[in-house]
Amino acid sequence: MARRRYTPWSATNGLLFGLAAGVVLALAEVVLAVATGDSPLRPVRMSAGVALGPPAFTPQVSNGTALLAGLGVHFALSAVAGLVYSFLDAMLPPDGRGRWEFQSAVGMLYGIAVWLVSFQFIGRGYYPWFLEVAQFPQIVLHSVFLGLPLAMLFTAAERRRALMDAGEAAA
Repeated sequence: MARRRYTPWSATNGLLFGLAAGVVLALAEVVLAVATGDSPLRPVRMSAGVALGPPAFTPQVSNGTALLAGLGVHFALSAVAGLVYSFLDAMLPPDGRGRWEFQSAVGMLYGIAVWLVSFQFIGRGYYPWFLEVAQFPQIVLHSVFLGLPLAMLFTAAERRRALMDAGEAAA
């Protein structure tokens, strides 16, 4: 019986790992907003603004609507980021994919790249409210709370795959 081959760079893993990392980043964004004296809904409204435009910051848009739109946008973009990382992971050297320290560095650099594209290129051109928040904490959040979780999830998947391959080779 042919067994479906498990690969850590599958599209399914990319989407799911991106969603998981997106949850971690969303929580970190809310904690940062509260810690800096801002509303916990500020990051949600920033994401909602991608879909709803500047009215997302006005009373015209209820908290519920902002929450649905903001989380929808954030998780969709997180899933895409995970999918892109899955293709990047597939290009990494096989001996590096299962090493925590190697993947950590790649993942954190990837998180910085996501911040750069999201905030500095796309945000600067279309969503200026992304530039209203302090940028250095955003770099750290995207590196540590998006890129690093993605890297750790892909490393764990690669290690599981290697164990499965070793088990099949022994059988």
